[in-house]
Amino acid sequence: MIPSHTSRVVELKIPSELGYEKIAREAIATVARRLGFTDERIADIKLAVSEACTNAICYGSKEDAQATIAVILTADEEKLAITIKDPGYGGAPPAEVVEPNIHEMIQGKARYGGMGLYIIQELMDKAEFLPGDEETGNQFHMVIYRTPDEKTGADNHQGEDTHE
Repeated sequence: MIPSHTSRVVELKIPSELGYEKIAREAIATVARRLGFTDERIADIKLAVSEACTNAICYGSKEDAQATIAVILTADEEKLAITIKDPGYGGAPPAEVVEPNIHEMIQGKARYGGMGLYIIQELMDKAEFLPGDEETGNQFHMVIYRTPDEKTGADNHQGEDTHE
């Protein structure tokens, strides 16, 4: 268990190439497991991270394999915070995330897309783009808070190397 008022930071840089989001997803799952998150919530975290990294690769860096995506985890006794940074080649991120209308998409009345950000918002306690600029690129920040059961169960998971 993480001592009170202590945070741990893990920073990972991956190439902006589809497939590398899997490395970020598994690294974050390992940290979440150490924190005592339930398997169901770890699956939610992994899906949210996959979506965020895929967006950063496809839109934020336009799949430029020379670019990198930074994944920064900050874990403390209360929460797991995840920030995904990309170069911002695709321009400014959306100002707001709206619930996608699948029926209109199928009928051709609405553009395809927007599902990933909506899913992330539904899975995480907090999900938002942080202000960025041409120098810093885009930054997407997600937070998931630990439940009381997860806080007490963290001791049981520390150091385990379980495979999914």
